[in-house]
Amino acid sequence: MAIAQCPSCNKPISSKHKTCPHCHFDVANMDEESLHREAVRRRVRKQQKIMNYSFLALILFLGGFLYLYWQQPVEGTWEMLATKGAIGVGLVWYLVNRVILVVLKKKK
Repeated sequence: MAIAQCPSCNKPISSKHKTCPHCHFDVANMDEESLHREAVRRRVRKQQKIMNYSFLALILFLGGFLYLYWQQPVEGTWEMLATKGAIGVGLVWYLVNRVILVVLKKKK
C-alpha cells in the first residue's frame, strides 16, 4: 500500500482505494485521457479562483480610490488611513494575483 494523490482534488489517498474518500472521484477506472482531462479541469478551476480574487482586489482598490476622490477625507483621520490602506492592499493583492495567473498560464 502506497500513498498516492487523487487526480481530482490532489489530496493524499491510499493506492488501494477505488474512489477518493475526499471528493468521491472514481480512481479505479482512470485512463490517460481522463487523467489529462482532470488535470486541465483542476488547472482551469484554480485559474478561475485566482481571477475572482483579482476582481475582488480591483474592487477594493477602486473603492478606496473613489472614496478618496468623492469624500476627500481629512489627512490624519481614520478615514484617510482606511482609504490609503484599501488602495495599497488592493493594489498589492491585484498585482500578486496577476503574477500568479501569468505563472499558471506558462505552466501548460
